[in-house]
Amino acid sequence: MTSNPDNTTSSDFLTYLHDRVPSFVTAIVAELKTSEYDIDVTDLQADHVCYRTESMAQYTELVEALQSPEASGSFTLLVESEIGGRPIATFKLLQPIEIGSGNHRRSIDVIEIPSPKEGSPYDAGLEHIEFVIGDGTYTSPMNDEVHATALEGWMRIYPISWNTKACKKKCNPDVSLKMELCDYGRVSVKFHLIPLEAVIEFETGVV
Repeated sequence: MTSNPDNTTSSDFLTYLHDRVPSFVTAIVAELKTSEYDIDVTDLQADHVCYRTESMAQYTELVEALQSPEASGSFTLLVESEIGGRPIATFKLLQPIEIGSGNHRRSIDVIEIPSPKEGSPYDAGLEHIEFVIGDGTYTSPMNDEVHATALEGWMRIYPISWNTKACKKKCNPDVSLKMELCDYGRVSVKFHLIPLEAVIEFETGVV
């Protein structure tokens, strides 16, 4: 399992992200290409990764640290809201994390940090990544026929065993799968139509 920051400070967390997110994303992209999935995400935007916290105390300490004066040059809070009965904070990195090189280069600058679900203990660490499908021209995150058609089309192209529970979400529905990675344990990969930052802008009225 991947190591985590020794201290909950913005500088430690930033170092952790730049050290670990590239290998996390690279491992997922490589696993998706294996015969079990046969999914090529080379041309898809990876709009954010999720870092899970193992306790409410750790969540609170980390979110406060990322809003401290020390963090002002590295992180900005996009939103903190209650989703599914627990607080979730989303931050934007002022310096994106660069992954890969050449034609396979991508960057990620949004980090989602959920507090733990009650009764569902787990270790802190990187937990999931989300990719954007579609041509990028549709801007409404509200679940409608466009979202349904895009997700159904995606699943037809890649006819594997998808988790479709989140297809019914009112906002930015998705399909997902789980995989086991040597250094990260069991992680999730999700596919949706609208990037998380754009969803937040829609919901908060910020453009």
